[in-house]
Amino acid sequence: MSSGKKTNKLYYAAVGLAAVFGILFVFNLYTYIRRELDTRETVRQNEIIYGIFNFEEDIVLTARHIMNNNEIVAHLSVPGTSINHAVVHGIDNEFYLYHDLLRQPNSNGSIFLDYLNSPCFTNRSTIIYGHNRSDGTMFHDIRFFQDYEFFEENDLIVVTTAYDEFLYEIFAVFTAHISFNYIQVDFADEHEFLALVYEMKDRAMHLRDTAIVESDKILILSTCTGIGPTGRLVVVGRLKT
Repeated sequence: MSSGKKTNKLYYAAVGLAAVFGILFVFNLYTYIRRELDTRETVRQNEIIYGIFNFEEDIVLTARHIMNNNEIVAHLSVPGTSINHAVVHGIDNEFYLYHDLLRQPNSNGSIFLDYLNSPCFTNRSTIIYGHNRSDGTMFHDIRFFQDYEFFEENDLIVVTTAYDEFLYEIFAVFTAHISFNYIQVDFADEHEFLALVYEMKDRAMHLRDTAIVESDKILILSTCTGIGPTGRLVVVGRLKT
């Protein structure tokens, strides 16, 4: 092979490699900028919700009006954390994974109720989902409950709907693979419900001595562990009566 042909091959290889790195650079830059813009919009919307929560009486109805979104069904707060969000209820569990309160595409998504749940929080088990964002938004602060001292000092979840306020005592925190169906909504009977509760207690890294009976209702906050796509970090509370 002549030196000229070798030079041409090296040249085209270098050009091809440069093109690949160029495409990757542009893609990564676009992804970074897109996430930054998404986070700014998420923070802006959260500040609006926080303002409504602190200064308005009909917080859910006001949030629906300002955000022009009738799928806002509740406000969720977890004292001791920055979790202070509107909760939406869609027709599936996919849309609000990557859409914000204005129903616009956003990688941060929204805090949303399982579509099988009642927006009145009347099910035996109610599940609320949110992303674990490294920028500190959404359900990132759920990770604090992995610390025993924090778990001991913070035991409350507050849910406010248009008509009621619900207080839940946190009794368990655990991690799980998505193969564990802790997000079950419908139960054949009270025995199946209690079996799920006992399974969650058995898996708990931290646990309170909270008795759960068949007439109780629980609230589950579910997010990613941040380690792999199939791990979940879960906080469970019992409705106070």
